[in-house]
Amino acid sequence: MEKSVNGSRFVFYQAKVNEEYLLCLHNIISKLGYAKKEKPKLYSRKGSTLVGIDEIRYYIRFRTFTYSSFDWIYDSFYPKGTRKVVPNFIDLYLSPLALAIWMATQDDGTSFKNKGFKFSTNSFTLKEIQYLALILKNKYNLDSSIHKSGLINQYNIYIPKSSFKDLIKIVHPHFHPSMYYKIKNI
Repeated sequence: MEKSVNGSRFVFYQAKVNEEYLLCLHNIISKLGYAKKEKPKLYSRKGSTLVGIDEIRYYIRFRTFTYSSFDWIYDSFYPKGTRKVVPNFIDLYLSPLALAIWMATQDDGTSFKNKGFKFSTNSFTLKEIQYLALILKNKYNLDSSIHKSGLINQYNIYIPKSSFKDLIKIVHPHFHPSMYYKIKNI
């Protein structure tokens, strides 16, 4: 999200390879009146030499309109205006559709062949990740474990194969066909 003196807005972007998904998401949001109807633009940027990516990368992006009525959402996820946090009411909004979007839009969240699914939660604290795992258990009866990501104080939620099948049943009706690769490896 982005915030200005006039309000807050959502920003959606995906690599060009996922353009079909992002265009579908844009279509839904623009039909609801929250974004321009014009097709999102293609952008490019040079990869980060810090992580060994030096080629030009292409992505597609769109933003919603700015509304002061979105400020409460921004303030809930960015209470100090910097690091994103997990709000204590997220369980109310973690619907099957929200789970599907979370799974589809995260860059490094992925399924593992004949194993399970990893939710990338690296930017959250361990306590916040434990809260998310508890929501997945209480709301959807999904087993999970928390794994270190390899970096200091960064963790991911891992859904084992036994619960991944149940997760797929929950999100499949909301998954865009172009993102099925995220849930097919079981």
